[in-house]
Amino acid sequence: MPQLKCSAIAVLSSCVALAALAPLVGRAGTAPPPTNPEGITLVEVMRELPISQPEILWVRIGDANGRTVFTRDDGKCDAACAQEFPPLLAPRGAKAFGDWSLTRGPGGSRQWAYQSRPLYTWSKEQVPGEVATNVGLTETANAKLAETPVEAGSLLPPAGWQVARFTPAAAMSLPDGVDVRLVASVQAVGLTDALGYTLYAFDGDAKNDQQNCIASGCDARWLAVPAPALAAGFGDFSVVTRADGSAQWAHKKRALYRYSNDRLPGDAYGVGVDKRWRVAVLTENFRPANLTVATLEGYGDALSLSGMTLYGGYSFEKRWGGRNLRDTFTNQYAKGKQLGAAACGDTQCLSKWRPFLAPADAQPNGFWEPVPRDDGTKQWAYKGYALYSYAGDSAPGQHNGQATYDFEKFAGAGFDFQRVAHLKEISKASGGVGIYWNIAKP
Repeated sequence: MPQLKCSAIAVLSSCVALAALAPLVGRAGTAPPPTNPEGITLVEVMRELPISQPEILWVRIGDANGRTVFTRDDGKCDAACAQEFPPLLAPRGAKAFGDWSLTRGPGGSRQWAYQSRPLYTWSKEQVPGEVATNVGLTETANAKLAETPVEAGSLLPPAGWQVARFTPAAAMSLPDGVDVRLVASVQAVGLTDALGYTLYAFDGDAKNDQQNCIASGCDARWLAVPAPALAAGFGDFSVVTRADGSAQWAHKKRALYRYSNDRLPGDAYGVGVDKRWRVAVLTENFRPANLTVATLEGYGDALSLSGMTLYGGYSFEKRWGGRNLRDTFTNQYAKGKQLGAAACGDTQCLSKWRPFLAPADAQPNGFWEPVPRDDGTKQWAYKGYALYSYAGDSAPGQHNGQATYDFEKFAGAGFDFQRVAHLKEISKASGGVGIYWNIAKP
């Protein structure tokens, strides 16, 4: 599964292959544990803005259908309570790991717990994620430009119940200036600095190898994560002394660094630059087979299938700017769920757009979910949106389908009233409906 680094003329040329994602994200010879169990989803909770990109508020835990998952303040829910708040059940053979544990739910059922808090769904939620979105909007009710304020009577958790948020940093003791975040470009959870910049762990000796690094010029690229002079190690973190006598933080005895060419939080351009430096990964996100991440000049990172760019089809929305920026392209999860595989279904569309098919037994996992197609097959969706490759791309790294539009007809031959109404209901935008195709951002 090569990751790809594309040139400025990616549309005309192939990309330079880097090493596969999996070996890059753990300590040499070891595989990091999974971020979440199979059958558990992760969903970005967003606040929509009037004519700009939705703002990501936080990440929540979801069940296999993406519904909001809850915890109870006192952790107790008897059989009567479970009628309204069913426990999030674990399948037979499931095992505890990391932040995920198993507990006995009502009636002796095996129930998932996150960071020691049992998890539940709520029978009253009809639209997957509705409650979590309402909570996010309530929290930002005073924020300017909120397009969708919570209305009176909107569904919110009853007293004593909280939305289960994905907070990997909450279970760790961290040095000042070090954080834990999702690093989408390597499909993992890893260490970052306080601003969200990816941290890398060094497989060599921070002190003895530094002289060679200075001589070769790599010291200017790899920026040591400094520790206070009197800092003391704790847990998996320790302090190492550099050749110049300064102190540096290390994780599991591997010195930590930033890469100078990472320009934005979440970048991971240090991957493959020097095999001694690896992203300081804690857990690895699920990803389908042959899924890679490519860097497209001017557009940032994009998901790809064996090197071929992947795209999402999005219902038209009233926006300005942001669609082609390399650092962001965000969309409401619920709208993707509502659209399903309907972005492309007829013969004409399928001659251009090829669904990223999922195995018949594929299960939801993290940001990935299989969605059914009309022909009985399943298609992978990422963060709620079904993904496709483009027939007009003939070589790895090309993205000729980027920023293209499929307008729906309102009359005449080929007019499909039900489809137009469906897209109109999803987008709620005036002035026309259709599908906008964009590279699939990780």
